[in-house]
Amino acid sequence: MAFCKISLALILCLALAVGLAHAEDSRKKFLDAHNSARAEEGVEPLVWDQKVASYARDYAEQRKGDCQLQHSDGPYGENIAWSSTENLLEKDAVKMWVE
Repeated sequence: MAFCKISLALILCLALAVGLAHAEDSRKKFLDAHNSARAEEGVEPLVWDQKVASYARDYAEQRKGDCQLQHSDGPYGENIAWSSTENLLEKDAVKMWVE
């Protein structure tokens, strides 16, 4: 379960670094989309972890200059998404990872 909290926080921060607006709304949309997919699989929902979010935000700051989609190789796992659209919807990013 800790890995899932970690992955979600990293997903959110990386997405925010590439232009998703309204952080609070975006965070809720990611959580809702992930938890919906997890419910279909019969696994427990995710919760927000501020420590992991801070790590992810710091890493996103490092990547925003070059926009390279590379994993941090840090203590947490990450799901990274790329889209050619200006605003990748949270539910669409989650869909990429769960299918």
